[in-house]
Amino acid sequence: MAKWVLDPGHGGDDTGAIGVNGRKESDIVLEAVLEAKRHLERNGETVLLTRESDTFIDPRGRFDIANNWKADYFVSFHMNSLSDNLITGTEIFLFGKENKTEKLTKFIRDEVLSNLKSDDRGIKQANFSVLKETKMPAVLIKADFLSNEEVEKTFNSKKYGYMVAKGCLAMVDKVILETPITKPKPLSNKAWRICVGYYKDYNDAHNALEEANKNGVKDAYIIPYEG
Repeated sequence: MAKWVLDPGHGGDDTGAIGVNGRKESDIVLEAVLEAKRHLERNGETVLLTRESDTFIDPRGRFDIANNWKADYFVSFHMNSLSDNLITGTEIFLFGKENKTEKLTKFIRDEVLSNLKSDDRGIKQANFSVLKETKMPAVLIKADFLSNEEVEKTFNSKKYGYMVAKGCLAMVDKVILETPITKPKPLSNKAWRICVGYYKDYNDAHNALEEANKNGVKDAYIIPYEG
């Protein structure tokens, strides 16, 4: 089990790139990070987010979170933008030549390119502070160009998060576990299940689960709900 810090770029008044139809980079990457967190935790990893809402955190705050928590890996989620609105493609950045960093970068690059159907704009060196000031392997992803109207219309932020999670799990020799859809089997002994809450925020659900456990409810667990 590894400790991952996932960093959704921008936030608050700093929206990052904005597409011609109004989609904001800060919203897309937050949704992607929440999806990646869900899959990593489902597969036994420990995850901390630099932000969980539309708030701004400066770069020092982001790498301090990772360093103080002694994370094993740091992954920063971004989109891209240029004045030339015909350009598309994925760029991934790292700082230095540390072996684990290069390995993580390649795993994420392969997953994002193969499943988001994006052009490969390469793995590049950059001295972004969230890369050079972190004390663990760190990667910054720019998934595609919001300045391209077709990208803005079709870009799937949840798929972005899912594919990055797959790349991260490959780094720790795990294959992402899917939740199979199965038909319920008839029960030989009738039983009843009680649901105690619906939470939009995963951390709220986790806190409610811990409280239930403390109150003696041992057979309690979290299940994803789309709706």
